[in-house]
Amino acid sequence: MQSNIIKVIIINFAQRFHLYIHAYALLLQGRGLDLLQISTIESVVIGTVFLMDVPTGVIADRIGRKWSIAASTFLMMCAEALMIFAQDYGLYLFIAVLTGTGFAFASGAVESMVYDSLLPEGRDKAMKRAMGLVGSMGQIAFFIAPIVGAFIIGDASQERFTAAIALTAFSLLLGLLVSFTLKEPPTEWEADKPNALGILRNGIAELRGSPQLQRIVMLLVFTIPFTGTLIGVLAAPYLTQNEVSPFMVGVALSIGSLMAAFTQRYAYKVEQWLGQRIAITVLVLLPAVLYGVLAMVAGPIPAWILIVLLYATNDMKAPLFSSYQNALIANQSRATVLSLINMFVNLFIAIVAPIYAAIGTRSLPLAFLAMGGVILFAGVVLRVDRLILNQNDVEAVV
Repeated sequence: MQSNIIKVIIINFAQRFHLYIHAYALLLQGRGLDLLQISTIESVVIGTVFLMDVPTGVIADRIGRKWSIAASTFLMMCAEALMIFAQDYGLYLFIAVLTGTGFAFASGAVESMVYDSLLPEGRDKAMKRAMGLVGSMGQIAFFIAPIVGAFIIGDASQERFTAAIALTAFSLLLGLLVSFTLKEPPTEWEADKPNALGILRNGIAELRGSPQLQRIVMLLVFTIPFTGTLIGVLAAPYLTQNEVSPFMVGVALSIGSLMAAFTQRYAYKVEQWLGQRIAITVLVLLPAVLYGVLAMVAGPIPAWILIVLLYATNDMKAPLFSSYQNALIANQSRATVLSLINMFVNLFIAIVAPIYAAIGTRSLPLAFLAMGGVILFAGVVLRVDRLILNQNDVEAVV
């Protein structure tokens, strides 16, 4: 089953090898959309993830993680193929639904596949490293793709986007082929799986019965750093307003991705050095500080540097939180519980992201200040410094 980890890394790399993500907002602006419309498309993606998270999580627990990951990759590939020809706003919304459904199929299945493929002995520590590696390789894909995409797209004229979109779809096709070779890990009820409603009931009961897991969920939701909104909607217009060229926008995302690969890969070492309490406090609140600084600076060099640093550190806490929550979830309902958690996260994003975009249409610095303020307020109110994973909680699940 260890080979599954390598295959998941390859699939995740393919799904993140997005050659025009750094210029996505510029692409849609060139096709006549404004920032609020672009953010609305992103909200439809997130809203679809919210609606589909639980059904797809149940499917993953019912028919297997392998086919859920394959479905995820296939839907993303179809969305990219349609993007080549899209001109109508309604078609963009349909593409958003396909993309969101693809993300939903992956949201619980990927973590479940990784966790259940690890050896039982030392699984919790191995999960931090494994998800750090999965995340870091995804960031390396983001590092390579914008550089390649920047050369393909050039000055961001509409004619040069087609090749970048087509190659993005091709990378997803390769990921789809790899997904067919995954091996389904066994579950505790392999011989007698309950029906879908039973799986959902078990997942809800498990989430309701764990106060520590509920605390993690609240922190995940209300301190979410909105990396997708930053990269897909706000960063490119902000940098171009600060006289950064489209090519250097791609370089910023690329370097930030390379740094994020390093920070996520070794996030567990930060926990070892600082201890769980201090490490989680720092990693949760650092994006709030950087958003606040970003709101107060201007000029191409400081703006470019801060966007790089934000992207490099925004999701640094993800591998640690992944380990914490998986340690508190039973094997047989893992994908469903993870999907329930992602559903709450995505609901919050779907509601708040358009608000940030609407603020950004008037003042991008004010949008950044609002983003940082919400993270800081939530971290303080929810007392992120008190998130300590008790070994007794883990043993109760095991």
